Amino acid sequence: MASDTIKNVAIVSNTSWYIYNFRKGLLQKLISAGYNVFAIAPKDKFVKEIETLGCVFIELKHIHNKGKNPFHDISLTLELRKIFKANHLDFCFFFTPKINIFGSLAAKFTGIKTVATINGLGFVFSEGQPGWLKFTVEKLYTIAFKNLKAIIFQNNDDKNYFLQNKIIDHRQEIILVKGSGANLTEFNQKTFFNTGNQLVFLLSARLIKEKGLSEYFEAAKNLKQKYPDITCALLGLEADNPSSIPLQIVEKMHEQKIIDYRGGTDDMSSVLNTIDVMVLPSYYREGIPKILIEALAKGLPVITTNNIGCKETVDNGENGFLIEIKNASALEAAMEKMILMTAEDLARMGKLSRAKAELEFDEAYNHKAYISILNS
Repeated sequence: MASDTIKNVAIVSNTSWYIYNFRKGLLQKLISAGYNVFAIAPKDKFVKEIETLGCVFIELKHIHNKGKNPFHDISLTLELRKIFKANHLDFCFFFTPKINIFGSLAAKFTGIKTVATINGLGFVFSEGQPGWLKFTVEKLYTIAFKNLKAIIFQNNDDKNYFLQNKIIDHRQEIILVKGSGANLTEFNQKTFFNTGNQLVFLLSARLIKEKGLSEYFEAAKNLKQKYPDITCALLGLEADNPSSIPLQIVEKMHEQKIIDYRGGTDDMSSVLNTIDVMVLPSYYREGIPKILIEALAKGLPVITTNNIGCKETVDNGENGFLIEIKNASALEAAMEKMILMTAEDLARMGKLSRAKAELEFDEAYNHKAYISILNS
């Protein structure tokens, strides 16, 4: 049941794609609980799907995800403040870095209750980024999150980083949820695996270097020489990001038959039915990657890095392998281990992945945490 004092609840993000693909279940849960639910984001092709769920969609026009112009950010803050007041919102859940910062700033002038979710720190906090940029973003977080009643984190590393750098303090309510979860009915367990030379690997991510694409390309090139019938698939679209890998490079790898580039998809569950092993050699500052959670739910063995947000999904040697970041040789060795496994061993790993999803990553746990915040 909806709270007596909170009726109008908004989910705010930097893309409609994110809201639909990562928070669809939460939208449905809020609607079924009796709240009037608003989705606030820039327009894209997922607006219709969001509205079909029963939400009111409000277009966000003044957001520049890649930009560093302070005047654009001031415009975004003013736009968010206007939207909050015009729609008589009682509560907002913020997702993605710019929305967390400037949404929290906008809400300070409205009296609206808000909660920010840190779903990864993103490329700004990745290795090699300018120190001034990291410093500026930290200061913005500190100002925006001052007096914020609750902050949700997806992993302990990010939570500890914010506490140790005094961006937040222990007086604030700090909540830990494991990613955005997966719908365990939609992502039903896979039962059949190819083996040996027929194995199908998949890396699914935005086409940015920090997701480990170069390491994947190198490992795939070497393995295809030894095992020409394996498939090293890649799923993902060009990213509006400073670290974006040009599509021409990806297409060249596809033409050389090193990788099987498959573009994008709106039906990940069906795609994962065709896959045997999920690969994500990321060194991005992840929350917990949605694709790894979905791979667990599908019952796939996983190869990923011992990286913040990724390591939470694999018990090394049990449901997959953890490797060093930026290490193509380690990735190649882990992939070759999978190739040499029996069907029974792959299936055993897959069952352990599914069990881990059921125990830790069911989206129902995630929704319960968000609803309990509203009820409190």
